[in-house]
Amino acid sequence: MKGTRRKADNSKRIVAGTVGDDVLIVHKLKVLDEEMKIRRAICGAGKPNGETDEWARAVNCRACLAVVTE
Repeated sequence: MKGTRRKADNSKRIVAGTVGDDVLIVHKLKVLDEEMKIRRAICGAGKPNGETDEWARAVNCRACLAVVTE
């Protein structure tokens, strides 16, 4: 995956978490609204209003890892 990294918008907080029913793949989630707990996977996984859960686990989604957020 050399040379495939791209820059993400750093204006929002990034957390690790799962999307929908899949609890094995951990994504980088951009927090869009802290109070409403609205988060979206950086790689685009999940539905627009899909359920996300924040986890204290290492991100293992290859597409999310390819996006530079730091």
